[in-house]
Amino acid sequence: MAVAPLHPSDEPASATARTPARRVPLALATWALIALVLAIVVVLLVLKWTVGAATVAGGLAGPTVAPAPAGVVDAATHVPASAYDAVGAPIAPGPTPALLQGQAPATEDGHPAVVFVGAEFCPYCAAERWVLVTALSRFGTFSHLGATSSAANQVFPRSATFTFDGAVYRSRYVSLAAVETYADTPSSTAPAGVPPLRDPTALETALLRRYGTLDEGSPVLPFLDAGNRLVATGASIGLSPGLLAGQSMEQIAGSLSDPTAPATVAILGAANELDAVICGLTGQRPASVCDTAGVRAGAARLGPG
Repeated sequence: MAVAPLHPSDEPASATARTPARRVPLALATWALIALVLAIVVVLLVLKWTVGAATVAGGLAGPTVAPAPAGVVDAATHVPASAYDAVGAPIAPGPTPALLQGQAPATEDGHPAVVFVGAEFCPYCAAERWVLVTALSRFGTFSHLGATSSAANQVFPRSATFTFDGAVYRSRYVSLAAVETYADTPSSTAPAGVPPLRDPTALETALLRRYGTLDEGSPVLPFLDAGNRLVATGASIGLSPGLLAGQSMEQIAGSLSDPTAPATVAILGAANELDAVICGLTGQRPASVCDTAGVRAGAARLGPG
């Protein structure tokens, strides 16, 4: 049976006599809004402290990056501390990174900044990325690391390595600003012989121009600046890409837990020195990294300061 709608004049007396709703005082509403905003700010600050800086290398439209195999990433980012300690900081043959004195620390997002400018075709860049991935994984986490190899027409051809194009690094201690300026495969139609990939940021450009160019202004790749305390350019990274020759990413990563393997000695030795510089910039934090025998050996190898 249908029920007729209730006419306003037919409402029960209790409904028409209802007490008017009390209004919330304007001052109370204002303070509630302020409290909400403050709560949001606190949450954001907590996330900033616990998650740290996140730097995406790249960001523009470009070639699809082949992801690095999960097993390779896991092996390179979880090298046993005992391997770092066993390697220590051996004297590297050839030119080594330079130490800077009296420079203001390079920072990004409130953290000491490790700045890398490389190119995928470059063999010395290939070797340096193994150092960066192992060294920085002790202070934070990588995601979206890609896989590449140096160009076939370069010295030490097809050196297997990571690419930072599209990679993300998160840390509460240090920030990574990394860019791959050229792709890995030469092209007859590219103005410089290799297709350009990404443009450096303002920070990367400024440091590259200051520390990483020849007298005529040409950049030297790879370029690494660790907080304006350590700078490596070109062949002065402290290890030779020849140590990677003939090895796949799986083979290189698989040997990182063996402190007697020649490539491992070079990679982890350079990583210990880089970590010693980073520890100096972070106030020796975290102690779980900075108090290890390998990092202390790196600091001793670099000398006072």
